[in-house]
Amino acid sequence: MKTIARLLAGLLVVAAALPELPRYRAEIELAQAGRQIDAVLRGGVRGADAVDAARRAEAAARDAATWLPGDARPPLHRAVALMLLARTTEAIDVLDAAIRAGERPELTLNLGRARFQGGDRAGADRAYLRAAWAAPAVLATLPRPIRTELLDRVAQHEDALREGRVTTAPPLDD
Repeated sequence: MKTIARLLAGLLVVAAALPELPRYRAEIELAQAGRQIDAVLRGGVRGADAVDAARRAEAAARDAATWLPGDARPPLHRAVALMLLARTTEAIDVLDAAIRAGERPELTLNLGRARFQGGDRAGADRAYLRAAWAAPAVLATLPRPIRTELLDRVAQHEDALREGRVTTAPPLDD
């Protein structure tokens, strides 16, 4: 009787764990994508190897999004990989969709980067300002002069909010 109970308990554990296996695999692939992106960004991988790493990271992030719905990491990793591959329009599309699903400062900051890479300086500025307003710490990866200017503009926007001259966050789009 104990053997049957143990067998049933084991089957229940397996049955409960099975639905989580794809999520677990997506987490592993997403972590690998992050390491590949980091290696390219830090210069540890160059040339054709960097292109291959960015392609693998983009595919892994795209696949992970299926199993991690609502998680901001897959679109963020995917967009950064797309920017590394100079597929800027796709990166902007990925980030726009992710922001519509749930805006997060790291998504908005990278939308600024993608817009800048695509030549949309005004759009990049709006995205950077909005990210700075939401979470100033997200600016740590930007050059100091840009950070300083953005933080000054955030302070001006907050003054305008207190005085009633504006009533919303800095706009992301025109």
